[in-house]
Amino acid sequence: MSPENALKLLANPTRVAVLKWLKNPEEAFAGYSQLFPFDQYGVCASLIQDKAGLSQPATSLCLKALHSAGLVEASKVGKWTYYRRNEQRINAITAAVAQALQELQA
Repeated sequence: MSPENALKLLANPTRVAVLKWLKNPEEAFAGYSQLFPFDQYGVCASLIQDKAGLSQPATSLCLKALHSAGLVEASKVGKWTYYRRNEQRINAITAAVAQALQELQA
């Protein structure tokens, strides 16, 4: 993913919020209940939808964009989809954006 595309993706505050929530789901989703521990599969899409206050289609589009970019991984468990951060991909994109910004200063 190019730095420009990464910045476009992260220009959406809901996508950024989801990535922040998934960094520490135990804290971000305290008080929410799901069948499996967060460290087992991640966070159920329905919890993300509830916390974000979005419709199901809007939540799906948000998560699809993050998944397509490789920033989150998805796991199907029955009819539910669980999401967790892809730390390696996030680190690679962060490095690419930082490099592009450094080149602007040169």
